[in-house]
Amino acid sequence: MKESPPRDEKRLPAEAIGLGLNVVVAAFLFGFLGQVVGKRVGAEEALTLIGGLVGAAAGFYSLYLHVVGRPRKDRDKRAE
Repeated sequence: MKESPPRDEKRLPAEAIGLGLNVVVAAFLFGFLGQVVGKRVGAEEALTLIGGLVGAAAGFYSLYLHVVGRPRKDRDKRAE
């Protein structure tokens, strides 16, 4: 079995920061959209909360795909 090439050590912190920001930005963006829609329909607090939760879930799902899904896919490709 081939060994994977070493990852660039300078790139790892930037990837980690990017993944963390992805979760935060998704939560804030969906929360903001929930607030905007909530103001129009009269349920600002509820839709802001729901939007933030949906955004956080989407961000964590994206984080999961990058941390678990990509390495698993790469490992399966190398095994073939």
